[in-house]
Amino acid sequence: MKVPAITSPAYRSLFLAALLLAGLFFSRALLSLLVGMSVLLLLIPPVRKEFTAVFKKPLLFLVTGIPAFYLYLFFIDPDVYTLERLLFYLSIIGMLCLAHYMAATTDLLLPFLLSLAVLSTLPTLADMLLNTGLAPLYGKGQVAYILMKGDHQRFSIWISGCLALSWYLFVLEKKKWALFYILFFSLFLVVLSVRTGWLFTILMTFAGGLMYLKKKRSPRLWWWTLLAVLLMGLTAISVPFVRHKIRYIKWEWSDRREAEKLGASDAVRRMVNERTVKLIADHPAGLGSRKAEKALRDEMDAWYPQLQVKYEWPFNQYLYWWLTAGWVLGSLPVLLMLFLLYRLYFTRNYFTAVWVLFMAITCVYESTMEMQYGLFLAVFFTVLIYLYESGLRMRGIIKKGTR
Repeated sequence: MKVPAITSPAYRSLFLAALLLAGLFFSRALLSLLVGMSVLLLLIPPVRKEFTAVFKKPLLFLVTGIPAFYLYLFFIDPDVYTLERLLFYLSIIGMLCLAHYMAATTDLLLPFLLSLAVLSTLPTLADMLLNTGLAPLYGKGQVAYILMKGDHQRFSIWISGCLALSWYLFVLEKKKWALFYILFFSLFLVVLSVRTGWLFTILMTFAGGLMYLKKKRSPRLWWWTLLAVLLMGLTAISVPFVRHKIRYIKWEWSDRREAEKLGASDAVRRMVNERTVKLIADHPAGLGSRKAEKALRDEMDAWYPQLQVKYEWPFNQYLYWWLTAGWVLGSLPVLLMLFLLYRLYFTRNYFTAVWVLFMAITCVYESTMEMQYGLFLAVFFTVLIYLYESGLRMRGIIKKGTR
C-alpha cells in the first residue's frame, strides 16, 4: 500500500476520522459540529460532482421525504421541537458527505478506524478485569465503564460496524490480517454481554462465514468451520459475564411482577411499549412529536406511579413512528427499510444488507433512529459499507481536484 504525502487529502481524511471518533466517544457537541460542517465539503467541485452522482436517489428522498414527514407532524402538532427533529434528520446529508469524502480520498481509512476501535475497547476491558467493586452490576452481566457516555447499546453498534468492515476486508479484499479484528471484535461483543452485540456477532458470523465458504468451495473447510463455531459457543457460555447475563434475562421474564417493581431492563421495555400500543390504538392518525411524548409520559404516570424515571419514547422505533405519525405515514419508513433490504439483496450488496437488517432488528427493542449516536452509527456504517462493497469509492474523485 502506497503511503500518501503528509499534505495530501488522505491525511486530511484521517484527521477528520480522528476528530469524528473523538466526538463519538467524548463529545456529542463535537460530533454534531463535524456532521454539520461536513456539508461544506460540497463546495469542492470534484467532491460535489461525484457525491451527487453516487447519492442521487438517496438525496432525493432526504430533501423531499424527511421534510414531508415532519411537516405532517408539525401540522398535527405545531411545535418548535418538531422542526428541531427535522433538522436532526436532515443532518444525514452531512453524514453522507463525511463518509464519502473519507472513503474516496484514502486507502488507510479502514485500518485506521479498526485500530482505533480496538483502542476504544481498552477502558471497558480494564474495568471488567481490574475493578472488583462493581459486583452487583457484573452480576447482571453488565459492564460499568464504557465510552460514549456509558451508552452500552450504541457502543455495541459501533463495535458491530467495525466487525462488519473487518469481514468485508477478509472476504472481499482477501486481507488475512483482518481475521485478527474479526476474532477480537467478536469476542469483545460476546464478553460485553449486551444483546445487541450478541445479535450482530451471530448475524455477521453466519453471513460472512457463508460468503467466505462459498468462495473457497472446500467441503473439509465447512466441517472445520462447524467445529469452530461449536467451540466458540461453548467458550462463550463459559465466560462469567455471559452466564450472568443469561441468568439475569431468565429471571426478568420468569418473575415479571418482581422485575417490574425493580424497574428491570426488559420489564420497563415491556411496560412502556404496552402503553404505547394502547395510545396508538386510540390515536390512529398520530399525535405529533411533542404531544406523543407528553401522552406517553402521562400514561406511564397513571399506570405506574411508582416509577421514578419519566419515559417519553417507546423502546421500539416502529411504535414511535406509528405513535407520532399514525398508521399510514408512520409505516412509510418501515416500507422504505424493506425496499432497501430488497434492493441490497438483489444487487448482491450482502454485507450492507446484513448491516441494515441488524439495524432494523435493533429498532424492535430501541428507538435507535431517534438518538444522536444511534442515527449517526446507523447511517455512517450503512454508507461506508455500501461504498466499499459496491466499489463506488473507487471512482477517482478527489485525487486531482483537492490537492
